[in-house]
Amino acid sequence: MKHLLTLSLFTLLSGSLLAQVIFTSSGVFVVPAGVDTITCELVGAGGNGGTNGAGGGGGGGYARGTFVVSPGTSYSIVVGTGGSGLATIVGGLGILAGAGDNGTSVSNPNIGGGGAGGVGLGGQVARTGGAGGGGYHTYFGGGGGGAAGATSNGGVGGNTIVWNGNNCLTPGGSAGVAGGAPAGAGGKGAGFTDPNCTVTDPEGNGVAYGGGGGGGNGIGSPGGIGGGGICIISWNSASAIGDAQGQSAPALLSNPIIDRIGLRNATGTERYELLDAVGKVIWAGSHIEEQDFAFLQAGTYFLRVFERGAQRTLKVLK
Repeated sequence: MKHLLTLSLFTLLSGSLLAQVIFTSSGVFVVPAGVDTITCELVGAGGNGGTNGAGGGGGGGYARGTFVVSPGTSYSIVVGTGGSGLATIVGGLGILAGAGDNGTSVSNPNIGGGGAGGVGLGGQVARTGGAGGGGYHTYFGGGGGGAAGATSNGGVGGNTIVWNGNNCLTPGGSAGVAGGAPAGAGGKGAGFTDPNCTVTDPEGNGVAYGGGGGGGNGIGSPGGIGGGGICIISWNSASAIGDAQGQSAPALLSNPIIDRIGLRNATGTERYELLDAVGKVIWAGSHIEEQDFAFLQAGTYFLRVFERGAQRTLKVLK
């Protein structure tokens, strides 16, 4: 079942409503009418903890970016589940948040096996999830790594201790902390709780979103489950100049262009930014009708028009 929340009223930002959709499983996002810029925030899935004294799972990576888009365009959203190894991806925008690896076991007398944290790629912010802590094979589990978030990289899960023949009273490896909302913390590793080593201190699951699961122990505690990923897409629902001010919006006189960009309904007080197809600003200023763009190569560009605190984006072809 697809889990998708559509929130049409959120925060009042500069006099405009901020709208969002939240994907906690895979789906499709269609850019609404009148929307030309979206912000994507992603957290990758956490890895599962291993069993039988294994390491904790790695935390998911984080990425955030703002992109110029066109109304009606569809973007496929892939949201990984805990332990799947699947990144959270917005197809076509080049942004993803990698999943944390699952925990594994290493041979005694070594401590290890924690899964690597997921890596964020693309956008303006990219961070890495915390690695899972190491377990001690057939005895204690390592802690799960925390997911990366809006504030920082995810925290590393704690290593467990070496079995010395009588140290049953151990909680396993500690959980890695989250790197800020919407990221989740890791789960603690499993230990033993009484001197005879017959009672388990269970592992913890990774917290949604993207926390790594704690490693299980050698007396029946399974590995913790990693937290699933998330994709949050938000946009300003009143960004067009004409819509915001009750006036005729600027429009291109001709498209494709040759060397000049002319606009109808312009007042002469607008400020402009011309972006290439990947969102890089290649020219900014006023009185765009006076600028010579003969140097532009054939392709697609985006023109942002700013006027009286409002913004509109036009697609320009050459």
